Amino acid sequence: MPGSDSLPMVFAAALTDPGRKRALNEDAVNQLVTPYGGIFIVADGMGGHRTGEVASQMAVSQIVEMLKRSEPSPQGLLDAYEAANEAIYLAGQKPESRGMGTTCTALWLDLPYALIAHVGDSRAYLLRDGELTQLTQDHSWVADRVRQGLLTEDEARNHRWRNVITNALGSFPNARVDLVGLKVRPGDVFLLCSDGLSGVLEDKVLSEMILTNPPEPAVAKLIKLANDWGGPDNISAVVVTIGSQVAENPKPYALPLEANNGKPVHLQSGTDPEVLTTQVAEPPKKPTFWQRWGSVILLLLWFGLLGFVLFSQLGGGATP
Repeated sequence: MPGSDSLPMVFAAALTDPGRKRALNEDAVNQLVTPYGGIFIVADGMGGHRTGEVASQMAVSQIVEMLKRSEPSPQGLLDAYEAANEAIYLAGQKPESRGMGTTCTALWLDLPYALIAHVGDSRAYLLRDGELTQLTQDHSWVADRVRQGLLTEDEARNHRWRNVITNALGSFPNARVDLVGLKVRPGDVFLLCSDGLSGVLEDKVLSEMILTNPPEPAVAKLIKLANDWGGPDNISAVVVTIGSQVAENPKPYALPLEANNGKPVHLQSGTDPEVLTTQVAEPPKKPTFWQRWGSVILLLLWFGLLGFVLFSQLGGGATP
């Protein structure tokens, strides 16, 4: 979607699909091109009885509405996340809404800068000079183990707990938000997506699709490919391409972004919680045969040895 000739050019498309295995789509997306750049967001809800769908819609609508009324800034983005988190957290206190929450990844373009806020395991990518870079870190059980060196990327992709997230909007009274910023360049392409896309398609496929297609056909082809590969979850994609015009309009918050030569800067990392109510603990390992029966066997052997010694002594002392 282009702006006018006097404005920076931004082309964007957003699409969501329930996938092949889910009757209900708990993902939500939105896009809004603005004179200064735009607002783009994807959320993946969790919780039964349609509460996941409600949580993702609440996050997307509330954050977009707040950002529309705000001057772009890192603090404004964090404030919008805090407000959405509070609303979802309060809604989740009802008995029928326990476990309600949502991932949320938002791109706020304030050209020539980009601000990305992130909670959960939806993702933001940057395609620049043909190289795809993941801008966000997954807040998930398997991602934590990969960072600790306990799982490989392939093991994490196929792990039975790959959908267990460790941070979500609405899970805690206060939001724990990762914030990333960078200075954009002409030709940059951003991809926001839920794990229904990134968990199915490899990075090289994502890269090829957004490199060789404009945003609208790119999101359609990405979702079709994810469905062709089984569509096990809801699928959402937002693609944003920066045109040849990028305004040089320095912002008060942009000093660290300018100093990093266009590379991503982590402005804030959410602190780790004590425990997340939706987090699954590692299952205890089943005891081995010797762990279960070893002490019993040793005790029986000890009694047998004691009996043998006593019998030998009694036998040795008997009169012929």
